[in-house]
Amino acid sequence: MALARRRVPGERRQPPSGRAVAGTRLRTANENADHSPDPPHKRPLAVTVLFALAGLLALDLRPAPSSGRAEAAPARVRDAAVSKDAAVSKPKPRTVEVAFFRNGRLVFVERPVRKGERADLRALKGLVQGPTREERARGVESALPNGVRLLAFRPKRDHWHVSFTRSLLGPATAQKQTLRLAQISATLRRLDAPQSYAVISLRGRLATVVTPGKRHPTWRGRTGEKGFAYSVRGVQTRLQQLGYLSPAQVTGALDYGTSQALLAFQGWEGLARTGTVTGQTQVALVGAAAPRPRVRRSGRVIEIHRGRGVLLAVEDGKLYRAVHTSTGAYGRTPAGSFRVYRKETMSWSYPFGVWMPFASYFVGGIAMHQYPSVPSYPASHGCVRLPAGDAERIYRFAVHGTPVYVY
Repeated sequence: MALARRRVPGERRQPPSGRAVAGTRLRTANENADHSPDPPHKRPLAVTVLFALAGLLALDLRPAPSSGRAEAAPARVRDAAVSKDAAVSKPKPRTVEVAFFRNGRLVFVERPVRKGERADLRALKGLVQGPTREERARGVESALPNGVRLLAFRPKRDHWHVSFTRSLLGPATAQKQTLRLAQISATLRRLDAPQSYAVISLRGRLATVVTPGKRHPTWRGRTGEKGFAYSVRGVQTRLQQLGYLSPAQVTGALDYGTSQALLAFQGWEGLARTGTVTGQTQVALVGAAAPRPRVRRSGRVIEIHRGRGVLLAVEDGKLYRAVHTSTGAYGRTPAGSFRVYRKETMSWSYPFGVWMPFASYFVGGIAMHQYPSVPSYPASHGCVRLPAGDAERIYRFAVHGTPVYVY
């Protein structure tokens, strides 16, 4: 017989242990499964499922790793910093660099570009305006004479045309004038532009050509019509750019090849054909374009323009060389379409008893060949006379079968 336990005053009465467990389990079951207790054999399974669910819940509710919070915070700080800088900073003004001298060496100073102003034009204006008073106090100086003005500045597809007043190349030593051109060249070089050279003129008459980034040779000036200065090398460079001379012929000497190139240029442009640097020629050289062939086809072609006294050697539709020529007097050189059918490096003319070097025959007994006299008018008996040097060049260009078009 079991003895009853005496209750101590103030002690709370506890139910039997088995009933307490059963009551707890019953309350859990009442919340989830039809208020019916689990069978004894399902109790371990229920406990396992309960703990598994608890583990998944704990996994889903865990906070994100601390590294994620550490990465997000700097991003917010950076965004805030950028927004703050954007709010207080101002855009840096556009500037261009202008070339001057200090202690005999080139230096560059910045000039601001106003809104809507062309950067290249601002650079050239800054050049002719010269250094500021503060810059002069620091030893910065310009070789350009006081009072020189910029009259025109026109960018073309591959070059600039820059026109100054005559004082740009006014009385000065050759070294001083070379330094003036060096300043222009260095200033243009600092521009982010597609142009590769600049045609320099004095009031619209060609003076010379400068190539930014390339050292300009010592100025060797000549006095043209009405006192406008020019350099022979500048004229030759311009003729070479237009297709009338080869780079090897740019020598700085006004020789036979240059006079023949001038005749070809003058004939193509409709000027008086003198073979010298006239005032008209100086003006025309500034804005001229290379001769444009009539024939657009692949391969090599010869075009002979009798009225202009010019022969064009064309390859794949592009000009290879423009050459002065003299064709038959009284129209004895026939117009039409022909082909080179015979070539002789030294051909003898039986009817006229003369040698014809580098002869390329294209119709009958008519050939393109070298001849001592190539005047500025049609003078031959039908052949196409060519100057020495150019005759050999055309002989090697026009192979057997080359089309020849006579206009």
